[in-house]
Amino acid sequence: MAGAFPAHRPAATLRATVALTPFDIAPATGPLPAAVVAFLAAAQAQIDSYFAEAGHRSGHGFIPSDHELVYRTLRTLLQQHRGVRRFCEWGSGFGVVTGLAALLGCEVHGIELDPQLVAASRVLLADHGLDAEIVQGSLIPEDYARSEQLSDLETRTVLSAADAYGSMELAIDDFELIFAYPWPTEEEQYCDLFDRYADYDAVLLTFSRTEGMRAYRKVGKTQR
Repeated sequence: MAGAFPAHRPAATLRATVALTPFDIAPATGPLPAAVVAFLAAAQAQIDSYFAEAGHRSGHGFIPSDHELVYRTLRTLLQQHRGVRRFCEWGSGFGVVTGLAALLGCEVHGIELDPQLVAASRVLLADHGLDAEIVQGSLIPEDYARSEQLSDLETRTVLSAADAYGSMELAIDDFELIFAYPWPTEEEQYCDLFDRYADYDAVLLTFSRTEGMRAYRKVGKTQR
């Protein structure tokens, strides 16, 4: 039932005891597996059709990350951190990174606000036999915007929509790994969100068009 599961532990207790620690990940090298090549080709065809639609405005809404780079980084991360199994993509778009994480053996979930992209991603993932949950809703817990007194005018991430966590029957701190491609001005906001609500030892992986992949681990004071 929607709303039955909390999105996080109480924020006040988290802020006093944790921090995000950045760390480096070298992308895996070598040829891509055939299943990954086929999946990326199908995904790119969908993305190309989306951008070719009449009336499409470039720079608004969905913008794809460097999917091959994300895959190679994920592969290294999962080899180095064997305990990472449950994955969530914040703003999953066509579900490409969600699908790549599924191909790497994760239990995968995606959160996407745009119903067109939700439908398209479900088709893409099903066509490739990938077991993935894509939920329509906001990646921002509803009480986060209230606690910060933020509004939709202050961020490109929608704050006013219902969040997706109740429908997923999972909370942010149920995920060992979260991937996001924030707008350039929103990296700090996403890190703050993760810092407040993720579990200890969880990893936030983000993509930047100018800076590439960035990784953060949430640690307690005794781990610093």
